[in-house]
Amino acid sequence: MNADERRRYDMLVRVKQFGDDNAADFPAGTVAATQFAKVDAEVGNTESKGASQAVGFGQAAQEYDVKGTARENLRELMSEITRTARSMEYAFDGIHEKFRMPRNRNDAELLNTARAFAIEAVQYNADFQAYGLAATFIADLTAAADAFEAAFSTTAQATAEHVAATAETAEHIRQGMIAVRTLDGIVKNKYADNVGKLAAWISASHVEKAPQKKPPPTP
Repeated sequence: MNADERRRYDMLVRVKQFGDDNAADFPAGTVAATQFAKVDAEVGNTESKGASQAVGFGQAAQEYDVKGTARENLRELMSEITRTARSMEYAFDGIHEKFRMPRNRNDAELLNTARAFAIEAVQYNADFQAYGLAATFIADLTAAADAFEAAFSTTAQATAEHVAATAETAEHIRQGMIAVRTLDGIVKNKYADNVGKLAAWISASHVEKAPQKKPPPTP
């Protein structure tokens, strides 16, 4: 929920309370009672989706951390292979070009390069081990690539859930705003001769303005 939505939501909460406090003036079945009930429902819906939005944001952040860790693990293993291939260049002409570490590549390209490393390394398996890599280096690289690839879908899913909850929150607030606009004329007509209730309604249904930034001082 962004700042503008928060201000509108706060207004809906005040309107809901106004409706609860003055329910006797708006009997069940009237247009006003129906609209107050709609505001009540949209406040509840917004609270629910707001919680889902927060959960989705937390999950997305967590999954991005997991993905980041998987990326670094993969890059570390690939860097070891690249470094070793550089040392092997004098005995195996051109091997460094086969295991050159990608620079400024996106995640998909990094993953594809890791898969290529694993395939190319098979023919040099014993040689890489002779130059100090672990006997499991190809299996370790493949496992790291698998873990990195698995993080793609979980990150995308968590982000999608957060985006969906955000959109639904905005829609519930919009529906609540429509109900308040419908109520505005009815309530003002109802309390045309009641200064106190009219002032209370105007205060409750008013959306606070965003704080204004102070202009820089004139030099």
